[in-house]
Amino acid sequence: MKTRNLWIASAAMAWQLAGAAQPDEPPALAAFATGDGAYYTTLGGQVVDPYFVNKGFTIALQAGVPLRAELQQWLAWLLPRQRQDGGFDRFCPTADTAWRSCMGADADDSMAATTIEMLHLARQKQWLTPGQQAAAQQAIARSQQLLARLRNPSNQLYKALLDTELYYLMDNIEVYEALRAAEGAQAGPASKQLAAAINRRFRSGSDWKPALPEYDRPRFYPHTLASAYLWQTGVISRAESDRATAQWLAQHGSAWLSRSEDHYAWGLVAWKMRQTAPIQAACWRASLRPFQPAVGWTVLDAMIDHALAHTGISTQCPFAMATAPAPVPAPVPAPVPAPTTTPAANP
Repeated sequence: MKTRNLWIASAAMAWQLAGAAQPDEPPALAAFATGDGAYYTTLGGQVVDPYFVNKGFTIALQAGVPLRAELQQWLAWLLPRQRQDGGFDRFCPTADTAWRSCMGADADDSMAATTIEMLHLARQKQWLTPGQQAAAQQAIARSQQLLARLRNPSNQLYKALLDTELYYLMDNIEVYEALRAAEGAQAGPASKQLAAAINRRFRSGSDWKPALPEYDRPRFYPHTLASAYLWQTGVISRAESDRATAQWLAQHGSAWLSRSEDHYAWGLVAWKMRQTAPIQAACWRASLRPFQPAVGWTVLDAMIDHALAHTGISTQCPFAMATAPAPVPAPVPAPVPAPTTTPAANP
């Protein structure tokens, strides 16, 4: 009951911050569209980061959101831009309405992983056009080849980039999910080996290291968020995942919903808890309404909001509604310095 009481307090604060006015909906997928099949990463931004779009369509596929035409248009834009080595850059528009590679991927391992997982799910759902089948298979093969080059056989983990020895917990979980999507119903030796390596290398007692080598100063991103990527993946047991979700909400739910320590919405947390804590996922949706321009809102968040709605997660937060009349709002924790990067392949 202690966990529930702590959650009620944090949810109440989020509701008070959101206010009681008629909700104004946060920008949907169309607000990010470039007009030729692609999507900008952030609201009002000018960069297309394929990781975010791939991750969003993967979640849409898992939720059964009817975005088949949008996915086909995205693939028509994306697949011809894959590098020969299997990676994808980030893209910026040019004056003649073309696109140029303006940045490398934030992390090649998660970029390859999301490509593999999205395309496997799209084939299973039969969302690809006949003409996209061969291109999708080639993209999967190239991405798998890149992952093979990124794998360190000594620690059995995947490094973020070929020229680094930096390993992210979040990225390796996404590689695990890609391996599971490729293996089918039964976990195979590749995913089992990676799950064991993740537990062996990143776990520190009851805590998880977000990266190896370790960061020198804890922050909301990636320290607080990293362990949320483990929920409902199979890397840890279902029972441990449920306990970890409850503990995370008790400790960090207030900061997440109020965005007091990081202004980004971090919808992935809500998506990860949709089965274990659906009411709290609804509270995330409620905390965004009416939408405030100060919220860091990405194309991935827009697709997660849509996916949660499609799976029956409402915008009603009963814990907060029950306690909203409190005359004095709960204090908002003092902000801490924001991360030096925007949400990226390992947000």
